[in-house]
Amino acid sequence: MMSPLRNLVFAGAAAVVVACATDNATSPVVSSQAAAALISAPLSFDQIHTSFVGSSSTTSGYVPSLAQNGQSGQNEQDGENGDRDADHEDHGPGWGGLMGGGMGDGFVGGVGFGPGFGRGPFGEWHDADNCAFSTTSNRLECTTVRRNGLTVSRSFSFLNAAGAVQQAYDTGTTNTVNVKTAVSGTRIHHGEDTSTVSSSSDFTVTGLATGSTQRTVNGASAGTETTKGTEDDTAFTATRTAGDTTTGVVIPIQNGRPTYPTAGTVIRSMQAVVTLSGQAPSTSSRREVVTYDGSATAKVVITQDGVTKNCTKPLPHGRLTCQ
Repeated sequence: MMSPLRNLVFAGAAAVVVACATDNATSPVVSSQAAAALISAPLSFDQIHTSFVGSSSTTSGYVPSLAQNGQSGQNEQDGENGDRDADHEDHGPGWGGLMGGGMGDGFVGGVGFGPGFGRGPFGEWHDADNCAFSTTSNRLECTTVRRNGLTVSRSFSFLNAAGAVQQAYDTGTTNTVNVKTAVSGTRIHHGEDTSTVSSSSDFTVTGLATGSTQRTVNGASAGTETTKGTEDDTAFTATRTAGDTTTGVVIPIQNGRPTYPTAGTVIRSMQAVVTLSGQAPSTSSRREVVTYDGSATAKVVITQDGVTKNCTKPLPHGRLTCQ
């Protein structure tokens, strides 16, 4: 059973903000295989809880494409406006959008934090056959499962407003839910290409009890993906490392519905190294710091390969603009 929390923070969701289609300024990296690898999230990020938008339909890790002089890669996602032009693919996410598939809608519009929280995000504990409360860990421990060749383990904890442990989620009194997830394994795709992944997340939401006027989100995720194979008769190795830290993100509840975040930060980072046989490695790294200050505009500082730009993003679904 797939945890609906992933509908909150990454692909597979009905409402997702993905990377924009075109740059509004010069792209930060010129024609780099590694920069193109930053467009989408690593394989397995659809199984953990993160601000990156992992795709549940993705069956492979990043595979460089040599069809356009080595400038783009497979496993890329469409932009916010529906497509990408060739120049944008060549240069990675650029300054017109966010890396790793974009940012889950819960981090720009609060989707998933409404009154139906217990049956949406974190909903996997409702399957009693897969999860059982442990008096040793004071957590609901779920049976390890295999999904498309990957091993997924998950556990939950529930606390009331006084901080007391609860053995099950209660829609009226549970105030804090924490979920820990770990994913590992190897997937074979495109014939004999292999992607080996290891990822994990630790995600907490507070302010769930009846009468609460806001949710507060804290958490972290991290993961690696290493893909080895052959593309157009050229052997390659592509490694992507990604992670984020969510600190004190506050999502007000107004008229019974969640709104966009008004406080807190999300720090996202990603690095890619792509090596083609007989060539020097192509390396690219990117860091995005998203700050919510109570206004209707998020402040975003992006640094890619040593170049930094200050950007803004109107909430919930405005276009990223950088200077």
